[in-house]
Amino acid sequence: MFYIFLILLSCIPIGVGITLLVLFEKNRLSKIIFLLLIMVTLWQLDIAFLYAHRSLEKETILFLFNLFRFGSIMITPTFFYLGYTIVQEMLPKDLAKKWQLFINRSTVLLFYGIAFFVYIISWSDKAIQRIELMNIGSSIFYFPVYGELSWIYIFNIMLSIVNMTICLFISLHVPNKSIQSFLVYFMIFSAFGFAIGSLNMFPSARLYPSSIALLVYALSILILTSRMHLDIVNNMNRKLSEQKKFLFQVIDLNPNYIYAKDEFDRYTLVNQSYAQLMGKDTQEMIGKTYDELQKDNDTEPHSMQKSDEFKQTDQLLVKEESIKAASGEERWVQTVKIPIHIHDSSALLAVSTDITERKQFEDEIQFQANHDTLTGLPNRRKFNKDLSSLLEKAKSEDSQNAIVFLDLDRFKYINDTLGHDAGDLLLKEVSSRIKNLLKRKYPSAEIYRIGGDEFTILLPHATATDSEGFAKDVLNEFKESFVLEGSNYFISLSIGISLFPNDGYDVNTLIKHADIAMYYVKGRGKNDFQLFTPQMQQEFERKVMIEKQLQTALVNEEIELFYQPIMDLKTNEIVGMESLIRWNNKVLGQVPPDEFISIAEETGVIIPIGHWVLNTAIEQHARWQKTTNQPIYVSINVSVRQLLDPTFLEKLKNAIENNLLDPSQIVLEITESIAMYAESMSEKLAELKKLGISLSMDDFGTGYSSLSYLTKYPLDSLKIDKSFVINMHRNDENKAIIQTITAIAKEFDLKVIAEGVEGQEAHHFLKEIGCDYAQGYHFSPPVPASEFQERWL
Repeated sequence: MFYIFLILLSCIPIGVGITLLVLFEKNRLSKIIFLLLIMVTLWQLDIAFLYAHRSLEKETILFLFNLFRFGSIMITPTFFYLGYTIVQEMLPKDLAKKWQLFINRSTVLLFYGIAFFVYIISWSDKAIQRIELMNIGSSIFYFPVYGELSWIYIFNIMLSIVNMTICLFISLHVPNKSIQSFLVYFMIFSAFGFAIGSLNMFPSARLYPSSIALLVYALSILILTSRMHLDIVNNMNRKLSEQKKFLFQVIDLNPNYIYAKDEFDRYTLVNQSYAQLMGKDTQEMIGKTYDELQKDNDTEPHSMQKSDEFKQTDQLLVKEESIKAASGEERWVQTVKIPIHIHDSSALLAVSTDITERKQFEDEIQFQANHDTLTGLPNRRKFNKDLSSLLEKAKSEDSQNAIVFLDLDRFKYINDTLGHDAGDLLLKEVSSRIKNLLKRKYPSAEIYRIGGDEFTILLPHATATDSEGFAKDVLNEFKESFVLEGSNYFISLSIGISLFPNDGYDVNTLIKHADIAMYYVKGRGKNDFQLFTPQMQQEFERKVMIEKQLQTALVNEEIELFYQPIMDLKTNEIVGMESLIRWNNKVLGQVPPDEFISIAEETGVIIPIGHWVLNTAIEQHARWQKTTNQPIYVSINVSVRQLLDPTFLEKLKNAIENNLLDPSQIVLEITESIAMYAESMSEKLAELKKLGISLSMDDFGTGYSSLSYLTKYPLDSLKIDKSFVINMHRNDENKAIIQTITAIAKEFDLKVIAEGVEGQEAHHFLKEIGCDYAQGYHFSPPVPASEFQERWL
């Protein structure tokens, strides 16, 4: 079982390598030498198995010999890698640049590539034909019979000699004498060990040289490492002694308060500044404790008393504390304490910096760092910190908590129309209104402004039901208008809610899900709240895709206008048509207008799309007028975003003039959301009326409905929202609403148009109550221009 002994012997370099890593704290040099020792171990292993003729089959021995031959081959590039590391980390920069011309990362990889190639070749029978069992003296072992490519091993040995020679020359230029000595002797011993190991190629050596080489490597490194470590320790002790002398020389010149104490809390060192603060002489304080010095003073002992600092022998202690000076004045200091061990005694060195003035501003600075300057609310930084703390507490208590995201609807329009000063004023008013609600009904909740018009609220110990109730209370607070620059403006909120732990277990997930829920509300008409549900994630991703595809919808000619006839209920004749946008995308297919219009408004794409719709509808209607001369009008939907566009009127005028169309044949359908921009809208609508264009209030009866609009705006007609018309045969309340709207419109001399008429019963009822016009599937669905012309013109 001699090969077992050889295997155990091969473990020695590993043990030496681990010792090297520990002593030098795993620096790069120690890691590379450790790698080299691993290769030496593998080298010894491939020799050890050649003595295993009694335990292993010949084929197995040959396989293991070839496998572990990796170690002896890879010693060559590892030496070159060692030289590369010395150049990179230990030589002066100017000298390193010269060596880097041929000792660099590329040449290191080249040497490893060559070695790996040699290793691959060594598996062929041309490198080693076979192994033969030999009996020399008392030793019985297998010996490799080299083939025609045996020269590659000689070549590898020559490369090793070259690499070790290069490393030796490089080591001679290392400035650090201790490291230089270590490297030079290591290279000499390595060359000696490698030379001994190379004798393995002769059968008469009985494979013993590799074991001797292994011991040479291991023992030389162990001896050199111990010697180098001893030099390092001696240098450190010498430097510590010098630093101690220097410390005593400069300590009295330092304006900070510096002192040292022994284990019994007695002063062993104080500087002049500290002695003056305490009203004592430096020599008077030495050898006494703080309490002993205070016996003659009227002041109480300050907070720097004998403590457990010496138990924390290796820790730097930094703390802020209050000192009562001899004058009785309280001073705040930041003290750094560190234990210092000198021979068999220990001392605690303390350096205190006067931070009294800084303390006076600290609270203010802390407030500014964690609060929004405009509203005074906690900011995003504070929100993230508080949410993390809340979740940690909730996990330990196993409680539910809610994260509420609030976003002001159409806040950008306020900024654009009234200016940023008005926008800032609105943000303050919104903050104040929500804060007052929290004080009245939700004292444990906290509101934060995280940026722009976005706010968050943390609701501790809140269930889904609690969160819904809270959201309703917040929305109710916004039913009252805000006064900005003397005018009333109605502002609504979109609220998204995520719950811990149902909707997420970490900060980022909960924030993301609350944000998605909030955008879900915006996509569904705003002015509402929504708890997060998993399917919202899919809808959010679809919204992102719609937003992306909308950017190229016009360029790719994916937008088309359909037309739906508007019928006179008295004559059953067509009086007009509504142009309705349709979008057929290559990726998404047919996308309903209800789904993409709101996204277009949010992203601003509604401006170019709306301009295209306006031009296309007017151009199409002009062509029909020339061919049919039928006195009907075209109704075009216009968003608030378009009306706020400063170029809208000019573009509309150009479209009318270019197509020679009578403005009286154009009806612009606006929505009740214009109420948010009362002053600016009144002027814009008045200018439209001057052009001769008719105005219709679309979807009347929903949103911001108010009778004051009927007198404030120059309207010509009202459109009853289809939600009332479609369901009126099942709901008498809807019939009553329709009758009321019709009656009111008549009082104001406005035409009434009902949309969503789908059956004869609705047709008959609307005609009976005096509704003027109607549209819907009962007459015709929206159809392309060509089909509309064929059926109705």
